[in-house]
Amino acid sequence: MAYKSPKRRFESSGFVNPKTAYYVPIENVTNADKEDMKTMVDNGRYFSIFAPRQSGKTTFFRIFSKELETNLDYIFILMSFENCDDYDLKTFYHHIQNIMYKQLIKRLETVRCNQLNIVRQFLNKHVLHDSYSLYLLFEKLNTIIIKKKIVIFIDEFDGIPLREIKNFLTTLRKLYQEYKDQKEKALYSVGLIGIRNIAKLVVGGISPFNIADHIELPPFTFNNIKSLYKQYTQETNQPFSEKAIQKIFEQTQGQPWLVNRIGNILTKKIKPETEDKIEVNDVDNAIQLLLKENNSHFDNLKEKVLLYKETFKAINSQKIQYIPDDDAQSWLYQYGLIKEQNDIVIISNPIYSNRFLLSNDKQVIINCKKKIFISYCHEDKQWLNVIASHLVILKHEDIDIWFDDNIKTGEKWSPAIENAIQTSHMAICLISKNYLLSDFIRERELPAIKTKQKEGMYVFPILIKDCLWNVISWLKEIQIYPKDGIALEDLNKKEKEKKLNQIVIDVSELLKNM
Repeated sequence: MAYKSPKRRFESSGFVNPKTAYYVPIENVTNADKEDMKTMVDNGRYFSIFAPRQSGKTTFFRIFSKELETNLDYIFILMSFENCDDYDLKTFYHHIQNIMYKQLIKRLETVRCNQLNIVRQFLNKHVLHDSYSLYLLFEKLNTIIIKKKIVIFIDEFDGIPLREIKNFLTTLRKLYQEYKDQKEKALYSVGLIGIRNIAKLVVGGISPFNIADHIELPPFTFNNIKSLYKQYTQETNQPFSEKAIQKIFEQTQGQPWLVNRIGNILTKKIKPETEDKIEVNDVDNAIQLLLKENNSHFDNLKEKVLLYKETFKAINSQKIQYIPDDDAQSWLYQYGLIKEQNDIVIISNPIYSNRFLLSNDKQVIINCKKKIFISYCHEDKQWLNVIASHLVILKHEDIDIWFDDNIKTGEKWSPAIENAIQTSHMAICLISKNYLLSDFIRERELPAIKTKQKEGMYVFPILIKDCLWNVISWLKEIQIYPKDGIALEDLNKKEKEKKLNQIVIDVSELLKNM
């Protein structure tokens, strides 16, 4: 049969629209009790859903929401926190209000809710500005809307402003607990997408959302891949051999983006516009092209690999026990780079293993945007300002500087601090007696910094005030600045300025040659 031009395409960016791209549903999406998504929603469950980026989760939930719309009892709201991490409190809740209110009214119009006008009047007056106003919203809606179940799915939940995680999750927990035994629930079901296991998330010493089920979206199965490519064959008359599909499954392990990208390369570059069968050697050639390709998928993953490159190298070359609570493994798992197999952690698929060999990782690190985390005690705030004012010039070299100027001695562990340490290439520690005596720094910050140091992060201690730093074992093992060991506080104005400028030069050179 003659070749025909395809009507759809292999989608390798963003949401998959079944009308314009080849699509297969993800199978076996269940919780630990083998309940599927529809059952969990029907039972009023709150749950978190994990899947790495570009693995089909957004598509999955958009399709699921369309299916849920057929039941007129449900008011389904789908929102995203993507790129919200820099929002202040007012902007963040305005974002929620803008999305939620529009979808709420539209759905009530669709189901011809008798209380629509009353809801409109309430929403016109009720402004979302914090977590408590969000709680009051659902509490009030529960008294207005009769026999309707509000379900919210939040995509890219890890984009929430880090300082608001605790309040937001605690509000959801409160809504769940207070209405758990009531038939009419203020917020019937919630799905948070983008956190590997939100039940284990500890904020301020507590776990504010341990009431949730946990689900992980599986990759494509062999039959999924076969079905996806069959759709292309039906449109074009160009077949895939069974062995070719098997090869693709082995090399991708069902990673959706890779499956679609290889389909594109095979049909656009290897054997374009022909009814000739795609064979195993064609797949080999497509993979070789893919491994040499520059694309945002590989760029994003490479950046994550480099943050924990020593662990990735070890996993790629030897048997390593899978430890769920290991920071490095957890980080790599979160981005879909590794997986567990028979209690051993392995690279997720052969393509990632070959692409990220890290044989030339120095050049890649040089070309990546760098980030500096400044660790300090709040009592030395004036020295933070001095150091930061000198380091700011490094922004011209594409170097970010992060510090939390709200840290207080004994303050509970902040997700913002943890995330900043995990994503930094250098930690600058402002050493003083206050710093060395801080329980918060000793018990929370330094262990995280030392863990990241093993992955290649550079620790750069600056002696701001004279103290017994040389009796601390971890400080004795690394170079302290200024290199002569004289505290900045003990220098005259001219000499201090000279030392500060030299510190900036040294920081810049170390980041370029780390």
